[in-house]
Amino acid sequence: MQTTNIGDATLFLADAFDILPTLGEVDHCITDPPYGEQTQKNARTLSDPDSGVTEHYIDFKMDESAVRRAFDLTGRITRRWVVASMEFRHAALFEKEPPENLRFVRVGCWVKANGAPQFTGDRPAQGWEAIAILHRAGEKLRWNGGGLRAVWEMAVERNNGHPTPKPVGLMLDWIRLFTDNGETVLDPFMGSGTTGVACARLGCKFIGIEIRTDYFELACRRIEAAHAQRDLFSPNGEAHKTLRR
Repeated sequence: MQTTNIGDATLFLADAFDILPTLGEVDHCITDPPYGEQTQKNARTLSDPDSGVTEHYIDFKMDESAVRRAFDLTGRITRRWVVASMEFRHAALFEKEPPENLRFVRVGCWVKANGAPQFTGDRPAQGWEAIAILHRAGEKLRWNGGGLRAVWEMAVERNNGHPTPKPVGLMLDWIRLFTDNGETVLDPFMGSGTTGVACARLGCKFIGIEIRTDYFELACRRIEAAHAQRDLFSPNGEAHKTLRR
């Protein structure tokens, strides 16, 4: 295990199942767990559309029992919102049986404006991802979005060194909508660190966990750059304001 501190971010190079039981309370969890075997089997992602069709296989996955265990552990320590981009099958399971200490609120949708085509050409491409939106059970719901819909249309970001990065704009939206200034956001499946980048820009504290050394080092570099830019232009980060659409 390795622990790295960058500004208000604490980053763990470790297995999330080892770290989550050791953490104290966090305000929110915003994350993107790996998909399951059925979806990831032979899954491909377009890695560099500007230089021709270059594909590579996605080599990380989690089965239903692992996803359940991860969010049971997360639910024990999360004070308010859990927002997770995930396989629709896993989101449906949470609707039927929410993780420990959490209540199911909504399945949202990220519509990928420039999503990859169906490479086999024999069926429509997916073009969207499910967003599981949960909240601490027994606590009053509150967010900064008023009557906004749980639908986000945003282009996929590529070429950052990770096969399935989430757009920074999407994470900025979620942090503005679901969190308040200075709160702590957890991402137990940090990947390339996009949640941490958004937290740095908006002045939230961040705890990230990543098991792969290459992705962890990428996340560290990106989060460090985001903190440096924030400190250069605004010590308190960008305005953490309510979004209206």
